[in-house]
Amino acid sequence: MGKALRASKEVKDIHAKFEKNMESTMDYRSLFQSDFLVFDWVDEMEFACPYIDIIVRNPKLTLIQEKNVVKVERAKRVNVESVKNLAKNTHYINKVHEDRSVEPKKILEVRNEETFNIYENRFLYTLIEDMSRFIREKEKILDNFEIVDNKRMEYSAKTTTNGEKVDLTFVITSESLPNQKIDKKLADEIKNVKKRLKRIKDYVSSWYHSEMMKQLIREHVKPIKPPLKKTNITLKNPNFRIAARLWDFLRAYDLEEKENNQENKNLQESIDLLKGFLDHSFFVDYSVLQSMSTRKRTQKKKMTEYALVILTEEVHRLVSLLVSSGVEISDEELLALIAKEIKNEKKTKVIGSDDVKKKFQSAMDEYLERMQENL
Repeated sequence: MGKALRASKEVKDIHAKFEKNMESTMDYRSLFQSDFLVFDWVDEMEFACPYIDIIVRNPKLTLIQEKNVVKVERAKRVNVESVKNLAKNTHYINKVHEDRSVEPKKILEVRNEETFNIYENRFLYTLIEDMSRFIREKEKILDNFEIVDNKRMEYSAKTTTNGEKVDLTFVITSESLPNQKIDKKLADEIKNVKKRLKRIKDYVSSWYHSEMMKQLIREHVKPIKPPLKKTNITLKNPNFRIAARLWDFLRAYDLEEKENNQENKNLQESIDLLKGFLDHSFFVDYSVLQSMSTRKRTQKKKMTEYALVILTEEVHRLVSLLVSSGVEISDEELLALIAKEIKNEKKTKVIGSDDVKKKFQSAMDEYLERMQENL
């Protein structure tokens, strides 16, 4: 008859204190470049370019009035407003002649000039700058394209039990092998995207040579900030509506990439169940440490004492994982799985002992044959 399946009180107490006093952290980071296989941004840019080109070639202008008091010899444009201003500011008069004519030393110069510096054009300026930045980033990725799937997990834990302070820290990293070959279909697609991207770059380059962009760059205009203002032009002009659509797309695309970068942070909030397996592994490692002995019998005895506690905890966590994952499993199915593994283990053990017996018998037969020959 086999021994009763019961863990000793000492081991149970050690395990209880071990778990009660445990403090652990788990950090996980992942980098997977699957999003770069989506080229919908090329479609959006390609579609919008002709419409933006129409606006840039026929930009909206506005008149601005500049007023400056200058020395009279430098004045180029004088009007009625200049005379009225001189009458109000008599200190600008240098001399009044006998014929009552006035000789001013300064005068107000009023100039009306056309400018591209309006909100709608600053919107285009910002959009073109964003497109240029976006294209540079994507070109860099396409030129150095590789399939990357890197993962890193760090676990740290400490506890006290049985008058001992126990610490554990480990890091597991997984990196995709370098020089993974890209299949021909994907390579052809990347080549085609680069061709389409060149046409888009040609558009952008020509816009930078337009009078509108040159003036706005000279004036160091500030990019506009979202949200885009709803003006008559941005709402009613069909070309501006397409430009506004690309504006929204690029911002949503950038936001999506930022959200992807936050996935690891969000994942951190839902790893408690998985961390439980590492906490359990911490106790298993401690059990191995406690069982180490130069005497095999002592080592086996100590590890056996911990085995039932480890088994109970492992079954508990596995069942919790299955239930929380929505897997329906009955008591009978669970017991059947365990019984099957026990049966397989016993079968392996019996087969192993039979092999030993056969080898021993073969060696004995060979020895007896040699002895018989010598007699």
